[in-house]
Amino acid sequence: MDRSKIYFYTCILFMLGLFFMDVARVLPSISMILIVLLGISYWIKPGGVELSAHSLPFYLLTLSFLVLLPSILYSNNTDYLFQKLQIAIPYLVLPLAILKIPKLSKRSYLQIYGLYFLGILLICLFAFGNYLLNQEIINQLYLESKVMPTLVSHHPTLSLMIVFATYVAYNLFQKEEVIFLKKEKIIFFLGGIFLFIFMHVFSVRSGLLALYVILFLEIFRIAFHKKQFKQAIFAGLIIVLIGGITMFLSPTVSNKITNTTQDLSNYKNKGSANNQSLSSRLISYKNAFRIAQETSIWIGCGLGDIDDLNQEIFAKDYPDVSKPIDPHNQYLFYYAAIGILGLGIFLAGFYFPLLYKNAFQNRLLFVHYGIISIGFLFEAPMASQLGVAYSAIFILLPLQYLFGKDAVEADRI
Repeated sequence: MDRSKIYFYTCILFMLGLFFMDVARVLPSISMILIVLLGISYWIKPGGVELSAHSLPFYLLTLSFLVLLPSILYSNNTDYLFQKLQIAIPYLVLPLAILKIPKLSKRSYLQIYGLYFLGILLICLFAFGNYLLNQEIINQLYLESKVMPTLVSHHPTLSLMIVFATYVAYNLFQKEEVIFLKKEKIIFFLGGIFLFIFMHVFSVRSGLLALYVILFLEIFRIAFHKKQFKQAIFAGLIIVLIGGITMFLSPTVSNKITNTTQDLSNYKNKGSANNQSLSSRLISYKNAFRIAQETSIWIGCGLGDIDDLNQEIFAKDYPDVSKPIDPHNQYLFYYAAIGILGLGIFLAGFYFPLLYKNAFQNRLLFVHYGIISIGFLFEAPMASQLGVAYSAIFILLPLQYLFGKDAVEADRI
């Protein structure tokens, strides 16, 4: 088996690692190690591609990890610091490894996306089946700031992954070439519609926001880029109709709205934030600003100490909260941990690849960045293993497709 096939199957293993991280946390690590070893093999043995002209986005992406290193100099809690560095290390090693691995064929890349879509579809089908069997119990969970059980336990990140899988289904449905089977478009079409509906039953706020932002951005693109105004208006009306009917019929949406309304009222009236997800989240935002102001707005408190300082504020000012949470906003999390300077470097390194040589014209890359950016507003994905693995792989795969050998022009895959 040549190295290109090993790389292809390793990427598939990486996808499986995303889905089974809760039960086999070692899978993403194994696949990452294999990719790194492949990268090293191409550095050592001729056969890799020289990307000297297009290596800049890969190198700058490593800033997402390197910007955290200065925290070693002023963090007291080194255990927490090295735990977070270990989680973030894929942003250092994967870009440098994939930089030297030759690109796969277009069909192989689309097959990876197709398998990702099928994996998410199966996860959602099983979750929906379980919901139908236990509706009363699961509906009650939504009144308690919880959601239905799924194979992937981190529901905010899973909701973003579902939104991306929905777009992947739409994107692959439009392809002229056969990716797996001749009848596959039926699966992409029906599966995409199911995921769209399931997102409303799943009812995760950040995921629903990302879903509609991406949908209406696509409608805007169809209307003004392709000059298909009638088709865009029709598509928008269909989306609003299906989404509205689903929201009206879904008890989970109704219960989530009730819970959110009560949570906001409770926060406004300064009630207890215990077991109140939205109240706790808003408090965590305030804590991030407070930590930065009380330590340093320029370099932050240090990545290792943000959790301790946040816990201290909760213990002192909100002693009734049994489960304090770190700032649930990636931008604020880094603002408090590494300051304005660190946050600025992170943003430059993380978003530069999207702008490099019009890479944003690649729809899969652009949409993934959009979804992740919306997720950054409500979570800190770069502080979790799942968030790092999911965000990194779907940035690096299209970058490699665009800027690998014989691929220097943006291609709308």
